[in-house]
Amino acid sequence: MGLFDNRFASKNAAMSRAFSIDSEKDKQKRNSPREPAAPKMGICDKCHKEALLRSYRTREMSVSDGAASFGTVVKHLCEDCAPRSKRFEDANVPAMDKKQVKNLMKFAKKGLL
Repeated sequence: MGLFDNRFASKNAAMSRAFSIDSEKDKQKRNSPREPAAPKMGICDKCHKEALLRSYRTREMSVSDGAASFGTVVKHLCEDCAPRSKRFEDANVPAMDKKQVKNLMKFAKKGLL
């Protein structure tokens, strides 16, 4: 029984070491910053003009014979046709007028006291 115990213990220890080495490599890959791909010259899939293009993944649905299929398609789009990020759309906050600023300051003052 002692022979088998040592063999399984050493096998488990070796597998544990291999797993820790692999997980360290994966952590390094995850923590490294990703650089965006450089734009390339080509014809845009949407407006059909020649310009610098970037690749974008989009979800697409097709229906044939009553069956729908979903898939991911890579499209090459120019900067004008590229999808806009919601983060940049929300950055355009309208300016507040004097009354709104006054009320904001009044409630901030009440909160501090």
